Amino acid sequence: MDLRTRNISLDQMSELHDFIVRRKLAYQPFIFSDDLETGEGYNFINRGAGGNIHWKTADPRVKDLVTDDPESFRRENAALRAIYDDFVGQIASRVGVAGLRFAEIGCNTGYFLYALALKGARRCIGYDFTSNSLVFSWFNKVLGTRCEFHFSEWDSFQHRLRYASLPQVDVTLSVAVTCHLVDPIHHLTYLCERAAKAVFFWCPVSDQDALSLTYGPPAKYPNALDWPVGFDNDVRISIPLLRLTLAQCGFEDIHEIQPPEGLPDKWKKWHRLHRGYIALRTARVKTAYSGGRIRRRLPGDAMFPRVHAWLSRVLGVKGRR
Repeated sequence: MDLRTRNISLDQMSELHDFIVRRKLAYQPFIFSDDLETGEGYNFINRGAGGNIHWKTADPRVKDLVTDDPESFRRENAALRAIYDDFVGQIASRVGVAGLRFAEIGCNTGYFLYALALKGARRCIGYDFTSNSLVFSWFNKVLGTRCEFHFSEWDSFQHRLRYASLPQVDVTLSVAVTCHLVDPIHHLTYLCERAAKAVFFWCPVSDQDALSLTYGPPAKYPNALDWPVGFDNDVRISIPLLRLTLAQCGFEDIHEIQPPEGLPDKWKKWHRLHRGYIALRTARVKTAYSGGRIRRRLPGDAMFPRVHAWLSRVLGVKGRR
């Protein structure tokens, strides 16, 4: 997203610098001025070798984030922006935007939500496990949007959001989130349960034909949770399992996102390592999360342990559990 025409004030630019120094703004591909740009594009295409920021007068505290190849940095971020903007365009063409409600888990600093809001979305809600309320306020002032941010994180033990709740909306989004989650099927089902019209889902995938999940080495990041949920950044769902999950949740009208026109070949290759889908709701079906069962039906002669113990005491008998 290019904000160079937004007349960013000196005070607002100072706030931006502070966000960057506090490492709250570097991942998504924004252009703020000719001298200040952020984004992960160069790192994505060069496996972490290019920095996250082009900032001519960078604060020394973020020296490790500043690119040493501004020309390449800008070129790769332009390709990443083309992919991101195409995501929004695909949503607009398949589902529509004006008057609809959107929610994104793992929104980071809100790139997709601002883009949807600028196209006329009625409500845009973002959830992430870094506190980005001030960043959202900044973008809302500069862009004239009203996107909401809620601090939250995905709970892989309970298979739901922690610290916040996700209301029913028209479209839910999840972009490159399940690669960090040990329970991606639960995450996708959770998104489906709360989407009235469609789900937009993008993630790294495995090339296996089976209904399968694959895991890379655990605990890549310092703040990763302990075993057995500490797999991060390389959890991959097979394409058949991904599509089956969407269908089982009542989203059988599934459209795969293709690379946008004019994308460089190396970025087309990167694009193919992932799968993006817009899945439209075709039915209301029961799942374990909504209207279904979260426990299997017990046989008629089954007793809970406490009931069994109580009866044993009352009757004075000892029985096999």
